[in-house]
Amino acid sequence: MNETVTKRFLLYFRLMLLVWILVANAVIHLTGMEYSWLIFLSNIMMFTLEGDVKDRLVTVELGGLVGLVLTVAALLSISALTPVLGDFLGFILPLAVVLFILIILHPYAPKVLNNVGFAYLTVACIDIPALTAHLPQFFITFIVGSVLFNGVCVLLMKPAKALAVRSAEKQNA
Repeated sequence: MNETVTKRFLLYFRLMLLVWILVANAVIHLTGMEYSWLIFLSNIMMFTLEGDVKDRLVTVELGGLVGLVLTVAALLSISALTPVLGDFLGFILPLAVVLFILIILHPYAPKVLNNVGFAYLTVACIDIPALTAHLPQFFITFIVGSVLFNGVCVLLMKPAKALAVRSAEKQNA
């Protein structure tokens, strides 16, 4: 894409994203969907990562899912180990294992062990009672919501590019 087409593409794509985000938020608000942060956190991560947009989509979805799974594993481990090892070791050992997986093993599986997983681990632990009480809803909201929301974002790129090319051609004609 030349510079004019790129600038127009970005303008059209951002306008489409704005409308899509407003529509999605309106639907979420009207339906009273809880835990919509699961959807929008993945979207923020998707547009802050480097690389091809399809690779970013896979990285965000897999990384977020791994982050949620590691959160559940850590919480279950903490619950099981704390009565046996005490508060400190019961907490720090599972945390060390989860962080080891995300940080040290990252170079070996960057698509699944990444900052997205770390973000989901961190944010999901803000309200542990809600997470544990509504665990299936968390996973369903993340998987369905973020794939749908981010998928539409990816699909919007094609019409935005077509509009940019057409408008640049009209200007040059």
